[in-house]
Amino acid sequence: MKDQIWTVLPSSPISPTYPISPTKFSPPAKLPSKLSWQSDLCWSVADLLWSCLVVAPLVVIYWRGTWDLLEDLIVPPASLHPALRRQMSGLICYAAGMVVRIMLDSSKFHIGKFLSARSNSVQIFGTWLFNATFALAGVSFWRGVWFLMRIDVGVEVPKLLFVLLGSLAVLVLNKVPRTLISCPLAVSVDNFEKMGVSSTFFRKTPNSGCWLFVDVIFTNFVIRQLVVFCWWSLWSLENKFFFYQNMTEQAAIISYDSLLVGYAGAVLSLFLDKLIQKLTTCSSIIGRVMSTLVTLLAFFSSVNIWRGLWSFLNVFFLPNLDSDANYLIGHIVGLVSLTVLLLTSTIGSDGIVVDSETEEVVSVRYWRRGEAGEERRTDEIEL
Repeated sequence: MKDQIWTVLPSSPISPTYPISPTKFSPPAKLPSKLSWQSDLCWSVADLLWSCLVVAPLVVIYWRGTWDLLEDLIVPPASLHPALRRQMSGLICYAAGMVVRIMLDSSKFHIGKFLSARSNSVQIFGTWLFNATFALAGVSFWRGVWFLMRIDVGVEVPKLLFVLLGSLAVLVLNKVPRTLISCPLAVSVDNFEKMGVSSTFFRKTPNSGCWLFVDVIFTNFVIRQLVVFCWWSLWSLENKFFFYQNMTEQAAIISYDSLLVGYAGAVLSLFLDKLIQKLTTCSSIIGRVMSTLVTLLAFFSSVNIWRGLWSFLNVFFLPNLDSDANYLIGHIVGLVSLTVLLLTSTIGSDGIVVDSETEEVVSVRYWRRGEAGEERRTDEIEL
């Protein structure tokens, strides 16, 4: 029996990968591979509207419910000082999320290989279970980092600017700022084949031996934490200038300013992204600079959309229910709805996206898979 061959897809945002058995776990529609620029723009707008109006609210519903449930479930001893209790709560969430994600990242290839020999229904369930566990660990990890940064670093403007600019600089210099972009400007459709795709920084595979574990450790302790640092610092900075929103408090104020700025920025990001692809080449310096600026705009828009939706849900999502019931229903509604839509991998989508691996900044392909998507699976290079 031949050894498993691991391959790399040079134009895919998440690689390397290895071929595994086909499955029916795929997007609901597929268009012809050749699309005019105008047709592609129309489908892109349709995908963005779907993501903004349906997918993003469901993802935020899940995160809000899970975030607050963790605060209720992880309760340090009452004998501790209140400040120490909050710090202990953050540490527990951080450690639990980090350990689970390291385990999942390290075993992902082997889980995919195990499932590849099973039926389609087992592959679908296994992929769903992996995504759901990864998402839960992701919320726990983010909540832990968020709490610890707020307690240990503080929310003074100079500190927030230092954290934001420093973290952004590291991500940009390492060509991974697109990792900052989240739903609705980045959507990941559930697909069993992604179980064989590396989403870590150095793209190591089991063929790399212990370097895979080193890659996983670096990805989780450095890159993913920098992503949280950026989101936390920008969110906290906007609390100084926009309507205040604390993820741990249910304020009665809706951040209409964030909703307006976020959705306007999302639309602008899409059109600028399409314009750059049409007018420049990937190798041009101007194109790279413009692409980075669009990436930063998409990141800014993503944070504001989340702030606005979070505040909107605090006010209008089952307001008469007890808080614990509200959070639990939000968690279940978000998970079940995204499962039906085949979008559970969007909940905790923390794959490291390298700039040189994809032309698109705004990656929303739900109702169609265009020419670019097909090309990513036609050119494989053996490692």
